[in-house]
Amino acid sequence: MRDLVPRTITAVIAIAIVVAALALGWVWKSIWPVALLGAFVVGVASWEYVQLLERNGIALNRFFFVSSAVLVMLAYGTPEAAFGDLVLWAALVFPIALYLFDPDALRKILATMGGIIYIPYLLHFFYPLYRATNGALYGLLALALVWGYDIGAYIAGSAWGKSLLAPTISPRKSWEGVAGGFMLSLALAAIAPIWKDWWASLVHMIALAGITSALTQLGDLLESRLKRLAQVKDAGGLMPGHGGLLDRIDGLLLAIPAIYFYFRFVLKWV
Repeated sequence: MRDLVPRTITAVIAIAIVVAALALGWVWKSIWPVALLGAFVVGVASWEYVQLLERNGIALNRFFFVSSAVLVMLAYGTPEAAFGDLVLWAALVFPIALYLFDPDALRKILATMGGIIYIPYLLHFFYPLYRATNGALYGLLALALVWGYDIGAYIAGSAWGKSLLAPTISPRKSWEGVAGGFMLSLALAAIAPIWKDWWASLVHMIALAGITSALTQLGDLLESRLKRLAQVKDAGGLMPGHGGLLDRIDGLLLAIPAIYFYFRFVLKWV
């Protein structure tokens, strides 16, 4: 836990920025404070993704990939969801023309398509969650569940971690960390001021915490796999104590869509 101080300072600053964007969007009745922050996050994370691929011998057109990812994220911020689908379609089709005659065409095309789905498309599911009637609260809860899992897993894993979770991918991850992350995520779900009947909603709290924990951990392991293949510890260095932005949102990318679908199809709140 040597890096606890820089991790904490960085986390406080990042949380303040995110909460400010959520609050501004709520006050102004606009998605754009959140969409602009999302575009920035996607841009930096996409840059880091390209760097990881380069270290794995896949050299993408950096300008095309980053700009495409940012445009997809911004397009989904518009009121017309189909416009986001249109930009996504273009971002998936254009790399075929861009790399078709490249000697490494197949890997570059698939890496580009996969990256566009992986970063901006998965993250954009935060937008419909945030647009709901109580969207600012739902969005904050979704982020809290993921971040709560990360924090709980880090603390419990550092203090008591002995049973390794995936030693060939991430040797510091442990089952004790998973348990600690789930417990903190569940605690945050339990104190969220969104439940009309607390006891009747307990099953939803457990389900949300469980789904979030599983997918956050899976997202973390996926990115850890990318970093291990690239032989780097962090995807970037923008966030002291955390690494890069991709390191910070790896769990969000898989968990946010599931949280949105749970709110929409199970709770029917969005």
